[in-house]
Amino acid sequence: MNPLRPRMGKRATICIAIVIWIVGAVLSLPMLLFYRTYTQNFVNGEVRVVCYGDFPNRDDNGLSYDEYLYNVIFMVLTYVLPIGSMTFTYARIGLELWGSQSIGENTAGQLEGIRSKRRVRGKNDDRGGTNICDMLVTFSRVLHHNVVFSGGYE
Repeated sequence: MNPLRPRMGKRATICIAIVIWIVGAVLSLPMLLFYRTYTQNFVNGEVRVVCYGDFPNRDDNGLSYDEYLYNVIFMVLTYVLPIGSMTFTYARIGLELWGSQSIGENTAGQLEGIRSKRRVRGKNDDRGGTNICDMLVTFSRVLHHNVVFSGGYE
């Protein structure tokens, strides 16, 4: 990923937009040519308009291979390809971010420097991580001593 790499020019962007509009128009052309509406009137006065595909080359069962092929192509171009491209793009971004070092994360050299600066503990000293607790207890004792002997408690 190179965010500072030059992007497409204005001409290429316009050409891609035009191609997308042409593909969209061609893809919707069979709907304009082969879909019909039928108005159905019910006994109770209700009227419904039904849109149905009237593709040529229907077999004895009323099924059309052309309609089936159109629906498969339509699904691939309007659903499978966009979802696939978004999945691929987000997976690349996720892998790039997952593998990168986040802000404030220490490098191996920094971690080694931190380890070397820590105080050496005794072999029987298993109080790992209690330095903050010791500091808080000491602070509270000093605070209590100052309050008691300064006349804060009566």
